[in-house]
Amino acid sequence: MSQQVQEINKRRGFTLLELLIVISIIAILAATVIPNFIGFDAEARLAATKTNLNTLRTRVSLFRTKEGRYPESLEELLEVTYNDMGVERSYLDNIPPEFVSSKDGNSEIESLESDELLSGAGGWVYYVDKAKVIVNWDMPLDSKWGKVEGEVPSQW
Repeated sequence: MSQQVQEINKRRGFTLLELLIVISIIAILAATVIPNFIGFDAEARLAATKTNLNTLRTRVSLFRTKEGRYPESLEELLEVTYNDMGVERSYLDNIPPEFVSSKDGNSEIESLESDELLSGAGGWVYYVDKAKVIVNWDMPLDSKWGKVEGEVPSQW
């Protein structure tokens, strides 16, 4: 009986070969899956920034249509309301962030004239004389941004 117990005790653990096979399989899976996630964060940040930029531009156009003039600043989109089928709404509930300059997002706004230079501090620039919204980032994107490497966000 004690010999049977010893044989059972010997079979409880994994052999070194079994452990190496499992570790190898995990390493192969990790090597094939991880590259798919690299760059995913950057692509999502770019998509969100471009969508938010489009939202701001659309709201400026809506403001022009409803008010008969362009806003004097982007903050005016938060303050002025319009009648939407009997409901008073502001043109924006909040200023959406851009995610190129910061992973956490940057909703800062600078109002400039078209002949003034960008600070490049991130956030948005509203050219008052052109009623144009751009990303306040005038440096070319580096390789971590993938397919858009070399693009300048302020030119979108």
